[in-house]
Amino acid sequence: MEIEYKNTVKDISESIYQVGNVISRFGSPFLVAGDNAGYYCFVDLSNGRIFTPDCADLKILAEDYSSVGDKLVKAKLIVDYKLDGGTGNDN
Repeated sequence: MEIEYKNTVKDISESIYQVGNVISRFGSPFLVAGDNAGYYCFVDLSNGRIFTPDCADLKILAEDYSSVGDKLVKAKLIVDYKLDGGTGNDN
């Protein structure tokens, strides 16, 4: 997995925690993610692990698990994968 930062620091507003946003927390990239059941969490993009417990809404995620050091960043995520012997590159 490769993460390329562009226009790194964005203006932080109340809408920083939207599904699909990437934030920088103390230099590490985190994806704000949601699942089909309606729960939200932070995913650590440096190792692919879920960083927080499931939260019922984004407000809970922001209030209980945000940090003063969080910054909204624009990042291009490149995922290389291999399925059934084939190769792929998905941006």
